[in-house]
Amino acid sequence: MGGGDGEADGRAFDTAQKHGACIRAEIEDAPRTMQNPYIPSRDADFDSWLNNFDTLLTASPTTYGLTAPDAVIVAGVTATWNSDYATATNPGTRTTPAIAAKDASRNAATATVRPYAIQISRNAGVSNMDKTNIGVNLPNPGRTPIPPPTTQAVLSLVSAIHNQQTLAYRDSATPTSKAKPFGAISLEVWQAIGTSPAVSPATASPLTLATKSPFVVGTLSGDAGKFATYFGRWTTRSGPGGQAQSGPWSAPLSVVIV
Repeated sequence: MGGGDGEADGRAFDTAQKHGACIRAEIEDAPRTMQNPYIPSRDADFDSWLNNFDTLLTASPTTYGLTAPDAVIVAGVTATWNSDYATATNPGTRTTPAIAAKDASRNAATATVRPYAIQISRNAGVSNMDKTNIGVNLPNPGRTPIPPPTTQAVLSLVSAIHNQQTLAYRDSATPTSKAKPFGAISLEVWQAIGTSPAVSPATASPLTLATKSPFVVGTLSGDAGKFATYFGRWTTRSGPGGQAQSGPWSAPLSVVIV
């Protein structure tokens, strides 16, 4: 998310434990309950976690129940993150637009990689050791599946200033409350940037997983005058088959970038 260094409350990602090198020794197939959220909150720790995830997945995607094209997708968002993170942390190039680009890259990387991480975590064919090594939590086999949300999110604009837009969300069933619908842990937000408003999430890309409303999105100076169109849908932690569930898409929200 934009604003500041992206490491405070404005970020819509899990508050997480540090992973260090992201590889911890585990007893193979030992009984475990669900650990703390696995995606680190600090950028430096996130950098280590993401690059470890990318390296291991690229080396052997089938070990984690994924495919070579999946690994290519993860490698792409990791390369973008590495470039933008290096620019934003170099004192000679650390500018407000550079920080906004870094935050946008982190949001995109998290939204792209997290579904793969969940898939690995829930895959009974992936060993506990491999799950731990790539930096995902081990599932709790006793977790009760949660059905997908049935209501839509409603997005609204709080403010739009240079390099930053602040958005809010509500549930269509409870528009006067900030509460998410039952079972939802976050709002999956996608974004499309263009010279005209987007009308379908099929033209958008993953942006962030918002857990608090309002939330801040960084924008780039080079996109000034264009439309940023947002789509959102509620997501659960788990569902039938141990897979996270998503609800219906919201109506689009288009905002001119300033």
